[in-house]
Amino acid sequence: MLIPFPAFEPDKSQFEVSSSNNVVNALPVANGWGPMPGLTEISAALGSECRGAVYVRTAAGNYKVIAGTETGLYELNTTNYTWTDISGASAPFAVPLQDSWTFTRFGDQLVAHNIADAIQVYDVEAGGNFAALAGSPPKAKYSWVSGDFLVLGYLEGTAGEKTVRWSALNNIESWTIGKNGSDIQELPEGDEIMGGFGDQGGFIVIQRAGMQFFPFAPSSGFTFTRTVLNPKQGTLAPRSIVSIGPGRFFYLSEDGFFGGVNREPIGAERVDRWFLDQIDQTYLAEVQGAADPFEKIVWWKYRALDGLNYRLGYDWQLDRWCTTDLQVGEMVALATPGITWDGLDALYATIDDVSEPFDSRLFSGGRPTFATFTSDNKLAYFTGPNLEATIDTADVEMDGMARSFVNGARVITDATTFTLQDGVSGFHGDAITWSTANTANRAGLVPFRSDGRLHKFRLTITEATVWSIVSAVNANAQISGEQ
Repeated sequence: MLIPFPAFEPDKSQFEVSSSNNVVNALPVANGWGPMPGLTEISAALGSECRGAVYVRTAAGNYKVIAGTETGLYELNTTNYTWTDISGASAPFAVPLQDSWTFTRFGDQLVAHNIADAIQVYDVEAGGNFAALAGSPPKAKYSWVSGDFLVLGYLEGTAGEKTVRWSALNNIESWTIGKNGSDIQELPEGDEIMGGFGDQGGFIVIQRAGMQFFPFAPSSGFTFTRTVLNPKQGTLAPRSIVSIGPGRFFYLSEDGFFGGVNREPIGAERVDRWFLDQIDQTYLAEVQGAADPFEKIVWWKYRALDGLNYRLGYDWQLDRWCTTDLQVGEMVALATPGITWDGLDALYATIDDVSEPFDSRLFSGGRPTFATFTSDNKLAYFTGPNLEATIDTADVEMDGMARSFVNGARVITDATTFTLQDGVSGFHGDAITWSTANTANRAGLVPFRSDGRLHKFRLTITEATVWSIVSAVNANAQISGEQ
């Protein structure tokens, strides 16, 4: 009997053959599961916890990685992989505990800000240090670019949390309201602003209880006008908002994960209940989302009940979920800065210590790569050896009327180092009794002597194993006679 390793959908019945309630450290692929890479640390430690990071590309094609802490801003030195302080004269900063750095590029200028400090700007081409942005812009939590305007959302001061304001036309150093297109808008409904992003013909604002579109409309006499897209629903976690393209974005609401202004449910009856059981509810508002540009997965970092930070991922192409037990810090989509032979020497003591293949994205500057900061504040890319993967089938009743005896099974996979267990139960709802973890013999058969009405197979693929696909278990089962 061929039993698939199905999609990770723990909200569904454990007896539904098309869903599994336990898949850890594996990525969705078209007809099964693939390996999930581990971490490769590439930097010295930041002075303290990372509170936001970004990469920028210069006209010459060079890539810079910039990270912020509570008090400073730093650039990664790709010669020795230490962090150079580029905070400038405005430092030390004081990023509030519930806030983080927002980085937005406008032409050759990189804007960095939080709600407590004056907005900073960095010249991408000239380099150097950050400096306070001229023109006396207000302090703000969020920013984004819409056409030729820099837009700020959630401003300091009275009613600021419900206000957006934008710069003058193509000039982020000019903020005089009514001059060259610069203006301000307080939103009368929807509660506080949680974020926003530029979209075709304008920008979208997401609030706690609403979403609004600001189309560029100079013929109206205003720079932007306003249209309510969703009058009731938004997000409770501002950093959970992840935009992947025009009109496509995902976010966490009170009742689960959704996509777009119409709140397309992407987690309902699949992972929503499981997630809300895993997360420490005190930290719901701090869930952070980021898109892995290589794997096409949106990851959400959350604080679990054990106090550690884990990830839940949604593959937007395959419409499937995945999870991992790897602990993470601040997540960020980066481009690799490129590693020279001198840089390689800084990362590894000898050539034999290099755990990465030499065609890895880590060594190719400019490749889209997903990264995080470790618990000791080091930058690490998800390009390391494959993590140990655990994948369960559903609890399968092989014969609707009788118990089944399994004397062996083959795993449909190209992995060569794995173990397989058969968990049996006498009836639906009975406790599962697991066999020992067996390996395959020379013929690829994993031996068992398992008898039960329901069987559940658990595959464990050893860490650092090179593999690409696992799809199913082919179990040799016979009716054991008990009705």
